[in-house]
Amino acid sequence: MRSLAARGESRVDWVDAAPFRAQVRHLMAAFSLPVEDVAAAAGVPARLAAHLVYGRNGRPARRISPDTARRLLRLSDDQVRFLRRLRVPSDPARLQLERLRRAGWDDLSIAARVGVSAPDLERLAATATTCSQLLTIRLTAAAVADEQASRAGRPDRGSAVAA
Repeated sequence: MRSLAARGESRVDWVDAAPFRAQVRHLMAAFSLPVEDVAAAAGVPARLAAHLVYGRNGRPARRISPDTARRLLRLSDDQVRFLRRLRVPSDPARLQLERLRRAGWDDLSIAARVGVSAPDLERLAATATTCSQLLTIRLTAAAVADEQASRAGRPDRGSAVAA
């Protein structure tokens, strides 16, 4: 791992993680969402958000980048509240669904991963013109995670159910 100086960064470029950890935990608890959904809604990597909330090897993250801090600050309670209710065009969700299917995921695995029924996925694939923004976020997050697993050569792609 390269040092901060080698990357052209200094410690003053970083922000204390504690208030942002509290914000993510609040959003997770208040809206019954996993860390991955909050991360996707904020536009930060799920792995980074998980490290922020849960720490690594029992040690909580002490600092985060200013960009991550800005993204988390922009995510309001109202935005998260409306994720389930806000209807958006279904084309982006349908593209992610097809991406997962091409990667070898079956509909039951996808449904379990994104928290919907298999018939709901069939409707999305066949006739739906809109879907919830949360479904789009979850399908996108699943497709990105699958792509990362593929690059890492993990054998459990396409059949793993998210925790």
